[in-house]
Amino acid sequence: MKDTEKHGNFITGALLLSLGGLFAKILGALYRIPLTNIIGSYGMGVYQLIFPPYILFLTVAQAGIPVALSKLIAEKTQLQDKAGERKIFRYCLGLLAMTGITGAVLIACLSGVLARAEGNPDTAYAFIIVAPALVFVPLTNVLKGYFQGKMHMLPSSVTTVVEQVVKLAIGLTLASYFMPDVIKAVHGAVIAITVSEFVSLTIMTIVYLRYSRTNKFAVSLQKSDVHQISRSIFNLALPVALGGFVMQMSQVIDSVMVVNLLTVPNATNLYGLWTGPVNSMLGLPIALSAGVAVSALPSITGTFVSGDRQKLLSAYNSAFKLTIVIALPCALGMIALSRPILSMLYGSLPADEIYISAMLLSISGMSIVFLAIMQTAVSVFQALNKPYVSVYILTGAIVVKAVVNLVLLPSAKINIYGAAISETLCYLFATICVIIYTKRGLHLHLDMVACVLKPLAASMVMTVGLAALTIFAESFVSTTIGTLFTIAVSGVLYMASLALFKVFDSNELALMRFRLKKAK
Repeated sequence: MKDTEKHGNFITGALLLSLGGLFAKILGALYRIPLTNIIGSYGMGVYQLIFPPYILFLTVAQAGIPVALSKLIAEKTQLQDKAGERKIFRYCLGLLAMTGITGAVLIACLSGVLARAEGNPDTAYAFIIVAPALVFVPLTNVLKGYFQGKMHMLPSSVTTVVEQVVKLAIGLTLASYFMPDVIKAVHGAVIAITVSEFVSLTIMTIVYLRYSRTNKFAVSLQKSDVHQISRSIFNLALPVALGGFVMQMSQVIDSVMVVNLLTVPNATNLYGLWTGPVNSMLGLPIALSAGVAVSALPSITGTFVSGDRQKLLSAYNSAFKLTIVIALPCALGMIALSRPILSMLYGSLPADEIYISAMLLSISGMSIVFLAIMQTAVSVFQALNKPYVSVYILTGAIVVKAVVNLVLLPSAKINIYGAAISETLCYLFATICVIIYTKRGLHLHLDMVACVLKPLAASMVMTVGLAALTIFAESFVSTTIGTLFTIAVSGVLYMASLALFKVFDSNELALMRFRLKKAK
């Protein structure tokens, strides 16, 4: 029963985080559409300029510690070392409180410098407004990491959704209130970020305090504990931080390359389509599959620590099967319905921009699967004490992306579509490296029939249904109601196909039912 509960914990936890992440991502996408209509393109440009420095500061402030915490808590839970759990948690909480405060002070003090570096002084005050979030987010993620390490995923999932609801409500209200002063409206939207992160921290703190009342265990940190925990944390956190830094820098580098390498006069507009509507759509399935990656870390860590090779292989296959089951139909659906979906959500865009965006989404659609696999692989490598592997793979993938950009973007025929091609090839390269390394380096063999071929067969049935609808009822599918109906029918077809091809065996279905009954 104990093993059943652990495996069921992984499946249910992954689903909880995936659904919560998807709902939060949908809310985030819905937020940006009316926000753009309220503050206009210039206001949105100022708003977007805040994020690269903010996320970079946040990456450094967290330094991968929440992920390391989750893994170590999972190990201590497996060993039933409650004192060790609390010591690690207290250490991480104190450490990220200090790094968060330092990051907040730095971004506030450097606000003018950052604004001038970006070429727009209107962002200066916004950096000061968002600075407190650099304290709130790391502390919230420490609390989330603690519960995720113990396979309690519901608090993280609920908090993520509530955070987006608060940001949407406050952001749109303040932006509308301050208009027609665009800069004040932008500041209102930025205030919403800080307030929503504070609400997240408050919720997670309340959850932790309630949990700690029923699990009282007093501990004190000694010097020897601090030294030992520091070494364990930073051995795990450093590669995570490096990976996050590499990914964030790749976005900065990519933006510079795309705008400067395109040989058309409207390069900024094209880049806006790629990073706006298209990347928003690509991000929805990635958020859905992210729950698998978060749940995989403590789940695989537990089986790895137990030393049971068979259970480890089972957990590894479960993680990748869930990832592919979630990501593959989303990718094929995005490719097939790119134009109707974008027309439904971004109807205010001109027809030619909808066409370009749809083409970009279709070309880059399969990158959803590859990026989702890479996302899960990062957690697997962390769990198996091979954290630097993902850094090496990501670095190689970014080199591939840069080279393809250099070759394709200057071409007048390929144009902005080179960015979509480079995105797909970048993560295809990463996926191939992951499969090769896990098989040869870790001796973990992926069950191709259960994890790839069966989900692919179910996805193809769904795609055939989609193709039939788009061919024989094109005018209906292109309407908002038709698009929503088609998406719903596709979902039903896919779920039925999963059952038809027995993608999840009776044991896995029993585990899901077991966890759902226990959750009630």
